[in-house]
Amino acid sequence: MIWIKTLSLLLLPALFMNSVMTTGFAEETVLNHDDDPDPGREKYIWNPFPGFCGENATKARCAGVCPETCAFKSLKCPNYCGVNCICKPDYVFDEKLQLCILKSDCPQDIKQEVVETHRVFQ
Repeated sequence: MIWIKTLSLLLLPALFMNSVMTTGFAEETVLNHDDDPDPGREKYIWNPFPGFCGENATKARCAGVCPETCAFKSLKCPNYCGVNCICKPDYVFDEKLQLCILKSDCPQDIKQEVVETHRVFQ
């Protein structure tokens, strides 16, 4: 009887962590896409937030692949999880620096375009 309680105490954290870490999407849904929603884009950013979102972003379970940037704001975005961080309000993702910056800190010569889809992340 004691071994059952001990086993339960060992298994509960593992089951809890598995449920917390599961996104609900199959891996191929998030990483590999049969129909590229942005075929003109040659290079996606893999993951600029490996384990830490940075001070200007927060953790999100499924933050998407089309963050607002200095240059683009998407009207629509494919329903893929992408990265696990999202820029805080008033911040946009800077593709060159690969981090979130204040929208007011975007270069003055860049005028943001509102487009159908601008996919940034793989």
